[in-house]
Amino acid sequence: MRRFLPLLLALALLLCALPTAAHAAAPNGDVTAQIYDHAADAPGPATSLTTVRLYLDGAPLDGEMPAVIVGGRTLAPLRLLAEALGAAVEWLPDQTAQVRLTKGETAIALTLGAPTALVNGQSVPMPDGVPATLLSHAGQSYTMVPLRFFSETLGCTVSWDPGSYTAFVSTSAYIDPLLADLERPADPGRFLIAIDAGHGGSASGAFYDGVAEKALTLSMARKLRSILAALGFQMTMTRDADEYVDLYDRAGMANALNADLFVSIHCNAADNAPDFQGLYVYHYPNSDLGTALARSVQTAATARTGAVDRDIDHADFVVLRETAMPAVLVETGFMTCPEELARLLDDAYQTRMAQGVAQGIVQFLNEREKNRKSPLSIPDFMV
Repeated sequence: MRRFLPLLLALALLLCALPTAAHAAAPNGDVTAQIYDHAADAPGPATSLTTVRLYLDGAPLDGEMPAVIVGGRTLAPLRLLAEALGAAVEWLPDQTAQVRLTKGETAIALTLGAPTALVNGQSVPMPDGVPATLLSHAGQSYTMVPLRFFSETLGCTVSWDPGSYTAFVSTSAYIDPLLADLERPADPGRFLIAIDAGHGGSASGAFYDGVAEKALTLSMARKLRSILAALGFQMTMTRDADEYVDLYDRAGMANALNADLFVSIHCNAADNAPDFQGLYVYHYPNSDLGTALARSVQTAATARTGAVDRDIDHADFVVLRETAMPAVLVETGFMTCPEELARLLDDAYQTRMAQGVAQGIVQFLNEREKNRKSPLSIPDFMV
């Protein structure tokens, strides 16, 4: 069958570019597919594969074929990923089933089924030995490549949400303007940050002038996620939609994933003081690490936003008490103050708030690492 493989590869590359989404699987479900057996030179048996959501520079990256987990690694459709990252794709019509990709001065040669690749002429091992391969699904064939290897070779940052099986790819053009002067931590991929968007669903939180707190918190939490992803952290969201999530379940999610930090985003209210405004950050009583994290976030967020500094405080909130890691709850401002509510509704202000919280997280982790004899370590989470 080897003499037909170049034709099959060419067809797979073509089909990856077609926008017919009839066969696309729901994110984080399963797809039934055949992985090409390169040793036997034939399609393998039908296999159920877990799908992965993809984001590029904060926006969903969708195609006909979803990314999937194979051999403990995320494989993404080559054509979809290459075109999104601006890389040229060329199939070499010989018996080696080789694909060449170029972007700027970087050239990658992938041989399907091979545990190594050529990057600018140098042999480089594929992570965990998982190669680029062909995958057949719903009567169509796709060329699939290891997401982290391919993206990072082209200068991108890749982050992972183990709670929702979501991978975030950030390009250098996106990272630089977004992060501006944010300090870059060393090896941020070792850390998993749990981000909690307060309220949701039937629990709207505060509600003033037609604005629900749950919408503001989700918007700021997503911005924080995008920034942390671009920095290279792994992160997870307790909710990523307008849905109700029990407070104990929020803490339970972070604990189950062994997150390193927990950050809950909220908005405040003071009905009897419509002129009162400012930013508070809460920690659990007598938690030294929680206190340090709260101080770091409070200082950075008020400096970046110009919000009134109301200092840090302690509280017996469920999400602070039940989490097994340093945790803070950020009250980003008072919705009862018309001036502050207008700022909280402003997209640029929300971004500055998220940047400030991110900066506080980075500074806390950097300081904590200085005082540790051994660094934290978490798995690569299959990306």
